This record gives sequence, C-alpha cells and structure tokens, in this order.
Amino acid sequence: CKSDTLHPIQCPTKCNFNFCIECLCHLLSSSKDDYEMASDGNRHVKVHLNCPNCRADISKTIEDTIRLRQTALAEELSTVPDSELSAKDLQLKHWKQEDEILDLTDGKKKKKKGPEPMLIDKSLFGGLEFAMTVEEQKYVTKLMSSGYPNELCQGAQILAGIADNIRNGRAVAVAATPATTAPNRAAAETARATAALQSGYSNAGLSSRSRDGDMPGVTNFQREMEQQKREKLRRPLPARMPLCVSLSTGEFEKMALQYRQTSGMVDPSMSGEGNGKKPGWKSFLKGMLGTGGTASMTFVDDEWDGSVADAFARAQIGRTGKDNRQTVKGRFGPQNPAEKASVQRIIAMGLHEDDKRDSLTRPIRFQRVLIGSVGGQAGKVGIKKGDVVTHINGEEFVGDAAALHALLVEAYEQQGRDGVIMIVVNAEDCTAEALRLRARVH
Repeated sequence: CKSDTLHPIQCPTKCNFNFCIECLCHLLSSSKDDYEMASDGNRHVKVHLNCPNCRADISKTIEDTIRLRQTALAEELSTVPDSELSAKDLQLKHWKQEDEILDLTDGKKKKKKGPEPMLIDKSLFGGLEFAMTVEEQKYVTKLMSSGYPNELCQGAQILAGIADNIRNGRAVAVAATPATTAPNRAAAETARATAALQSGYSNAGLSSRSRDGDMPGVTNFQREMEQQKREKLRRPLPARMPLCVSLSTGEFEKMALQYRQTSGMVDPSMSGEGNGKKPGWKSFLKGMLGTGGTASMTFVDDEWDGSVADAFARAQIGRTGKDNRQTVKGRFGPQNPAEKASVQRIIAMGLHEDDKRDSLTRPIRFQRVLIGSVGGQAGKVGIKKGDVVTHINGEEFVGDAAALHALLVEAYEQQGRDGVIMIVVNAEDCTAEALRLRARVH
C-alpha cells in the first residue's frame, strides 16, 4: 500500500528490498518466539530480524518503520466514519504513536501458548454480541476495561452503531456458538427460561432441581442464564453503564418552549397580533405542553466524591424547598449480600494499587450533571434517572445543569425539529476505573 512505499525498510546495505507491513509485523512477532516451524516441520528454527534479501541486520529500525507506516495508515482512515470500518481498521484509526505496535498480520501465523492478550467480556455488550465479530468483541472489551472515560465513550459509540445496524436490518448474526440460542428464538427461550426459574431455580441460580425433586430438561439457553446470574454476583457491573444515544432535536422542543415562557420571550409568529404576551401564545404553549406537561429531560447538579464505590450506586433524586427543585437526596447500591461482597473486593483491588490512579481514591469532589427525570424518546432508548451526562456530540461535557439545558435548547433553536444530537451518559472516571478493576477478577 501507499504507506509501505513512503516508508521502506531501512536496510543498512541499501539493497532497496521492501515488503508489506503485515509481513513486517509477522517478522517482528516471530522473532520474539523461541522457535518457528519451518516448511519441513523443523520446530527449532530461530527467526532473526534480518533483511530477507541481503540478510543485513534491521533490528534497530524495524519498529520505527512499522510505527511510521501505522501512523500513515491512521491518517488515511481519519476521515472515514467508524461505522464503515472493520474492527482492525478501527484499532488502526485510533492508534497513537505512544501506543504499542498493532498486530496487523493476516491471522495465519501459528497460535501462541497461553491466554489471549485481549479477553472477551460479553457482559459489556448489552446483548449485542451475536452481531459482533470476535475482533470487534476484543476491541470493545479493551476499550471498556481500559480505565479511561474517553475510551469508554468510544466503546459506547461502537455499540450504538451496532444496535443501529440491527434496527435497520443491516446486521447478521456472526458470533453465534452451538451453546447460544439463535437471536430469532431469544424471546421464546426467555419466556420458557423465566417460567423455569420461577418454578424451580433459586434466586442465586445455584439449584436446577424442581420442587418435586425431579431434574427437568434444561436448555442451553437456561444454562447460559444461570451462568450469567452467577457471573453477575461474582463480577457485578457498575450501576451506571456507558450508553450512547442519538436524539432528534425535536425531543427538546418542550424544553425550548418552557425556557421561552420562564424568560418572558415571545415568538411573534405564535401570537395573533405579534405584539407581546397574548393569549394566543399561551394557548399555543398550553397545547404543546399539556396541562401538566414537562420537558423530556431535566438535569440536576451533583458532586462526585472521588471514590470508585460511587460507580456501583445510583442517586436517589427528589424535590425539596419552596421552589420544588430537584436535588440528590441519597444513593443506593446493591442489596444482595454476595453482590455487596464482590463490589467490596473490586474496590479493595484499587485501594491496594500503588500507581498513578490513586487520585481516584482521594476525597476530592468533582462537579457533574445527572438526569433528574426523563421521558419521550430519550427514555425509550435507555437513558435513566440518575445517569451522568458525560459527552455531547463526541466531546466531553464540562458544565452545570443550566449550561446543559441551554446547550440542548440552543440545538433545537438552531436546527429545528429535524436535527440530531448525540448524548453519551456514564462514561465517567469512576465507571471507567470500576470496569478496569472488574476485568482483573478471574
């Protein structure tokens, strides 16, 4: 490709021999093994970093050459939408010079001993794993367990794109296994599994015996549900998982109308005579909002105490004061004793770490904005009361509840009902750190 030509092998003899980046990566990774199997079956051939043409030593320059080529490839992919890229191209697009060199081999190299370098955690995919390739599952797992909020946001965006493909009929089940129920049977299996669980399974998922003592037939789907219940107790997820949603700006029309009302602003086109606050405007507003109408979302200012434990609790939001304003009244976490113990074990792992992340456990307070109430399409796509708004249109949101409300109202004023705004919730520091520590529980 173009990057191979722009950055050829730096051979000391200048023999002008060159080969592709996949072969370079294969050569580099093979040189780190104790042996490489030859074509005659000999398993004692040591691979050295020599030029294939003149046998000159290229060990001092091969990594620099690969990094230059990957940088050039990343620049070429920077203008391509993520939805049009494969998992390998996504890794390359977001690769940075300071990151480790990516393995761009074609996958035909010999298998290495030991576990996979990137584990797959299906509990992070929200049920979308059947529409994801293995490489996509590995990449999203890596992002979600990285410990960094921006990578959490990126993982949520990728999952949102996969969900959108499914809704539009563009996704194919690619990751199904013999032990997994096909997607089109999921609803029926769920109903059967729920009935079985209610009649014979314990709440902790530790018994498969019916009330009369017989062993009923258990489907693969039921076994999978049992395993998921055990896994939830052993490795609980944070109470607020990252979510990316795209909403029409029409969703914020009520918010804009209420803002105009409270600000004393009047749209002349809505008034019969266009000269101020007329009954026509009030009637229009009442018709749009209804007698007890509210905005599709309201927001509440909150402060994070700097702890990882906050990721496993949800805020309890209520109204207080003469002005009936919303405020955080408390927080509630898991109630199951086994789940509580697992959360404490995850938190303890972070407290005993001696690295740069110790700032997450110091009692420092950080301002953030919570969802106070939600309705309309925003509620239907998964946003919940108590979620933390972290990113707007891919950019980290820094501000208070009033600033967020004004931002969404401005989006409606500028784009009308036909615009689109992307909101990411819960891609925050405590959730990122909780997922990173959880990934270390085996």
